Amino acid sequence: MKEDALTRLARVVAEDVLEPDPDTLSVLSNAMIDTLGCIHLGARTDLAQKARDAVVEMSAAGTSQVIGTEMQTSRPQAAFLNAVAGHALDFDDWEYPGNTHPTTVLFPALLAVATQETSGPEFAKAYLAGFEVIARIGEGINFEHYNAGWHSTATLGAPGAAAACSRLLGLTAAETAHAMSIAISTASGFACQFGADAKPLQAGFAARAGVEAACLAEAGLAGNSHILDHPRGMAALMGGLVPERLENALQKIGTGYALSEHGLVVKPWPSCGYSQRIMTCATGLSDRVTVDHVAGIDLHLPDFHAAVATYHQPESRSEALFSLPFVAAMGLVHHRLTVADLDSGLWEDDIIRDLIGKTKVHPFAPRRPDLNYAQEDPDRMVVTFTDGNTLEEACIYPLGAPQAPMSSAQIWAKFDANLGPQTEAHASRRVWSAQLQNWTERPSVLSLFTAQGRMQ
Repeated sequence: MKEDALTRLARVVAEDVLEPDPDTLSVLSNAMIDTLGCIHLGARTDLAQKARDAVVEMSAAGTSQVIGTEMQTSRPQAAFLNAVAGHALDFDDWEYPGNTHPTTVLFPALLAVATQETSGPEFAKAYLAGFEVIARIGEGINFEHYNAGWHSTATLGAPGAAAACSRLLGLTAAETAHAMSIAISTASGFACQFGADAKPLQAGFAARAGVEAACLAEAGLAGNSHILDHPRGMAALMGGLVPERLENALQKIGTGYALSEHGLVVKPWPSCGYSQRIMTCATGLSDRVTVDHVAGIDLHLPDFHAAVATYHQPESRSEALFSLPFVAAMGLVHHRLTVADLDSGLWEDDIIRDLIGKTKVHPFAPRRPDLNYAQEDPDRMVVTFTDGNTLEEACIYPLGAPQAPMSSAQIWAKFDANLGPQTEAHASRRVWSAQLQNWTERPSVLSLFTAQGRMQ
């Protein structure tokens, strides 16, 4: 089998003797000396001084809280760590137009720059600003951007987080544009990392980039404001620029909020967003299915959804999150998929493995490729039994979508379950949860949001 490119490169890096000839060594040596001189020269510029000031401010005292731990660290690293944790199980919310997980990027970034004086209304407004940027850019460049293989949580999340942080820091419009521009220069993340640890790391990179970009802009550093729609800018290079579509999206700014227009998808199950309709189908069928009599399972879903959830028989928890056959089997057998199921490694269970082996995935070209969920393109699950009879279930909007929302009680039950079992050490959890319910009205929210981390 032909080795992949990174394996071949890694072998050279790790195993080659790496002994340059004299001419090459001379070039290398001169490059180091030249760059060392450039660093000394550049260190005296206003640009470098502003950057140092920003880094000092970002790193001062390392008092930003890493939620769920006693750890405190610098602003960018706290944003990174909290975002990674938020996206670790793919259990966090997502939105349609940008195809991103917005809150796991925006919330940690905002926590990192918030102060004890930050009020609930200010925090909410900053989130709204960040979401607006993510969703409107998403409207303007998707689905070409996402389908090209970009992880839009990372690519769109970075300027979104920069915008949110800029709002909370009180930056001017010009400074905010610079922050978003700087963040776009860092925006990267690849969908082919789905099913690996790198996927949540990419969300962390976006949150960190947003914090850093806003702090750099606050210090006076600038980026080109045309980086989004320039012929050689983000939209053009990362999927293809359609000027009319981007303009239509931008014209909505100031006429209404993207969050109001599109809402959020809150997940009832910890797995890829594109597996949630299949799980909805499976739980709808489970009471009518006798597992021993199942001969085959056929899953039908849009091709760009199937292209993301690519693992058939998962071998790890990360892969299980992106395995349509595993999710289908869990829904049929257990009527659920929980974090405890993932911790137990139920993809190795004999019954689940047997059903996975009987499952086929059938991607189809959607009639509305411009929409994530369309009436014309539902997911379908067809279960065939050993006697030849079949059962079928279809789903347009999964549980948790704005069109089929989870109740407030369901969301709080998920929150409480995610905190873990109640113990004596968590005696104040009920008080804390009650305070959280009206966080948008509170005069100070930083300690409220990070309190549970110090209670653990």
